Amino acid sequence: AVVSTQSTGHPKGSELLPSRCEATAIKVLLEKHKLKYSVETKANVEYISTNGRFPILVFNEKDIVSGFSELVKYLARKGYSLSEHLSAEDKCNMDTYAALITGRLEALELYTSWLIEDNYTRVTLPAYTSHTTWPLSSLLPFYKKRQVVRLVASQGEWNDISPEMMLIETKAVATALSHRLSKPGTFFSDPATNKDIITELDCLVYGHLNAIFMTKLPSYRMKRALGLQPRLIEFCKYVEAKHDMRAQRS
Repeated sequence: AVVSTQSTGHPKGSELLPSRCEATAIKVLLEKHKLKYSVETKANVEYISTNGRFPILVFNEKDIVSGFSELVKYLARKGYSLSEHLSAEDKCNMDTYAALITGRLEALELYTSWLIEDNYTRVTLPAYTSHTTWPLSSLLPFYKKRQVVRLVASQGEWNDISPEMMLIETKAVATALSHRLSKPGTFFSDPATNKDIITELDCLVYGHLNAIFMTKLPSYRMKRALGLQPRLIEFCKYVEAKHDMRAQRS
C-alpha cells in the first residue's frame, strides 16, 4: 500500500496534530497485519480524499481508501481483521470506544490545532499555507477554521467551545479510557486463553495517544490533561513492549 499523508513543508515535529494522529494509527494497524507500505507526502491530500479524511491509501494502484475507519472496513473485506473472534458484546464495546476517539478526541485535536490562538498562529497557519500563495493562503485557512468551529460545536453535549470546556472534555475522555484500561493490558482478551490481544481499537487509541504525547505545540493543555492519567501512558508503553507496537518506524 502507498500511504499519502498531508505535506506541511515543516519538520516532522510540527506536523498538524489531527493528521499525525490518524497517520500513526494507520501505520500501526498495517504493521500489525504485516502489510508492507510506503509513505509519501502530498500538499493536496485533504482535497483529493473521497470523504474528507486522510491519509489516503492506495492498494494495488486502484483501490483508494481514506482514513482509519475506511481502512478497517477495507481490510475486513479482504480477510484481514484483528477483532473477528470477539464476542458481539465486545464488538459493541469496541465500537463505542472507537467512536469516542473518532468523535470527541478528534474534535479536541482539531480544537487544539485550530482554535487555540497560539497554536494556530505559530504552527497551524504557517504549516497549512506553506504550499499556497495569496489569495489561497488567506482563503483556505479561513474556511478550514470555520469548518472546525462547526465540527466542534456539533458535539451534542458541549455547551460551548471555550478552553475551559475543552479541558473538561479532555479529562472526561481520558477518564473513560483509563477506566476501561484499569489494569495492565489491552482493551480485550482472548476468551479461550484469557490473554490480551491487539484489536483495531488498540491501534486507534495507541496511534492517537502516541501522536499527542510526541507532538510539540506552544499551548498544549490537552496533552497535559491526558498525561495526568498514568494508565494511558502505561498502555502505550505496554503495547510497545508486549506487542511490539511502534509508531515512529516510518
